Parts: sequence; structure tokens; C-alpha cells
Amino acid sequence: MARSDPSASKSGATDPVADPSDRHRQLDDIGEEECFDLLQTQDLGRLAIVRDGRPEIFPVNYAISDRIIAIRTQPGVKLTYASLAHVAFEVENIDPDTREGWVVEVRGFAEDITDAANPWAESARDSVGHPWVMGPHEHYISITHSQVSGRRLRRPPTAP
Repeated sequence: MARSDPSASKSGATDPVADPSDRHRQLDDIGEEECFDLLQTQDLGRLAIVRDGRPEIFPVNYAISDRIIAIRTQPGVKLTYASLAHVAFEVENIDPDTREGWVVEVRGFAEDITDAANPWAESARDSVGHPWVMGPHEHYISITHSQVSGRRLRRPPTAP
């Protein structure tokens, strides 16, 4: 559905949001392997949790190691409500000018791995870089047992 700009309609200008070439874009499914490859190209995503029966979404920096998503965090809502719960995680890379790009969604089981002493938890903790926000971030959440799906928004190739 195209949005209209009231000032554009008064001047007779066309709506810049309703680009006629938009109708030529298509959504393509992305396979699981490529989804994990794409996740490794970014370090900012959104973690969705359920708190008191209501969804909440948080921007988080993350890393991925052996298909395990690791998030470094502070004590608080994310750590409390994500631990031992099903969560969703989303990462995207969409160019606002061309309106092309991709979105990957991960649905999995989150767990506080701050004190876990197994090799995969140690690897996951080691893979997470420095947080973007100041303050102590001494806790780690992993997302495992993941269902991954992705979609690419693009213009179809033109015929030669």
C-alpha cells in the first residue's frame, strides 16, 4: 500500500514513496546455509522475547559461532526473560535507496551461558565482540536449536 504525502498532492508532485519500480521487486527464499553465512556478515540484530505475555524487541550486538548465536548483555529484562525460553532473532541488511536486501529470522531456544563450562559455550562467549553500549556486559545468552529462514528482496534480472 503506497503512502501519500499531503504536501505532494497539493503541488501535484508524485509520491516519492510509491516508486513505480517497486512492483517489479520480488521476494526470494534464502536457504539455511546462506542464512547462516549472511548472519556472519553483520553484528547488530533484534532479539524478541515475551515478558508477562507481551512481546518485546531489543537491538543487540551479537556473534555467531558454529550456528550458535551469542549475545553479550547486562543483567535485566533480556537475560531474565530470554533464559530458558523460546525467542526470535532477526537481522537485516536493506539498502534504503534501492529497497533491495535481505532479512534472516532465527527462532530458537535461549539460554544463559555465562557460567557454562562446555567447549561450545566457551567458543560462543569468545566470539562476541565488545558491546556498543557502555557499562558492564558480563552475561551471555546463546540461541540454539534454531529454525532459520530468510528472504531476499530484489529486482529480477533483466533480460540481455
